Amino acid sequence: MCPFWKRVSPDSTLAQEKAILKQVYNSGACGIAFEGGEPLLRNDLVEILAFSRSLPLHTSLITNGTLLESKIYEIAPYINGVVYVSLDGLEETHDAIRGIGGSFRKAVRGIIAAKEKVAVTINTTIMAENIDEIESIVRLAQELGTKISIAIAHEYCNINASSPVTGKTLKIAHRLIEMKRKGYPIVNSIGYLKVMAQEKNWQCKPWTMVNIDPKGNLVLPCYVHNDYASSVSIFENGIKNVVSGFEWKKIENCQKCNLHCYVEPSLVLSRDFRAYMHWAFRVNI
Repeated sequence: MCPFWKRVSPDSTLAQEKAILKQVYNSGACGIAFEGGEPLLRNDLVEILAFSRSLPLHTSLITNGTLLESKIYEIAPYINGVVYVSLDGLEETHDAIRGIGGSFRKAVRGIIAAKEKVAVTINTTIMAENIDEIESIVRLAQELGTKISIAIAHEYCNINASSPVTGKTLKIAHRLIEMKRKGYPIVNSIGYLKVMAQEKNWQCKPWTMVNIDPKGNLVLPCYVHNDYASSVSIFENGIKNVVSGFEWKKIENCQKCNLHCYVEPSLVLSRDFRAYMHWAFRVNI
């Protein structure tokens, strides 16, 4: 789980959002995922999404799902990527982790409404609190007719969720590989699941994904190394200049996390044939 929601900085303005999006597009990036906090709380979200699509950027959204049922009809025309909905467990566990009763049912209703309009994927983070429910969440995704993306929790310095014990992680990783090969709708590549199972080495290439905070600052080298702290303004320096000027070599052997948003593109760019076939052609080898 990420600590983004604990940021105390105010939201960026609509003009700032558009300026950031222009920078993202001009940097050569092909897609963007809006996350939070909770993006559906913004009253100008439709305008932001519409601008993103007009550039054009492949546009996705990450949400906790509680407002999705009521908002999907407004945002669907501007989502040509995926709406990712976070589920932290089955009902009791999810609501306990979120700290809000009824949040699981709202998220599920949002998923059901959204899947009629856009592609939907459930995001689930494996942690000590929910590891015994992961198989059930995968089955729930299949029942709902959506895909599911799974990652291992990283213990950032300022969150309460805890990483699962290694033995259980290895066991569930092997089980997820079996379930994926049986046709369950798991988005992750088998290569990633083998990394989770500690059966595969990988070399991180964190520049494949850049993270920009509400002020227009880049999070470098990645949000695992600095717990989402950011300092370099894209308005003063430009995304291309900042990324190309960073000393990436000093972290080239980092394996501090197993976050799929870093592992999956790193496998592809490392010329991992199986990972490439998975993401390019949805072929599992």
